[in-house]
Amino acid sequence: MISYRRMNGEANHRQLGLLLLHVFNHQTHHRGQASTLLSQAGVDIGVTDLLVLVPDAEI
Repeated sequence: MISYRRMNGEANHRQLGLLLLHVFNHQTHHRGQASTLLSQAGVDIGVTDLLVLVPDAEI
C-alpha cells in the first residue's frame, strides 16, 4: 500500500502495483497519441512495437 494526499488535501491509499499498472498504461496511451500525430504529419516513426526490440531468449 502507498499513502498520499491529493492536491486538495484528501488522503488516499492505493496498492502500489495497481498505481504502477495505471502509470504504464497511461504512458502507452500517450505514446500512441504521439505516434499517430507524427504519422499524420508524414513522419516515418518506424517500428514502435517493443517486442521487436527485445532479443529472442535462448531456451
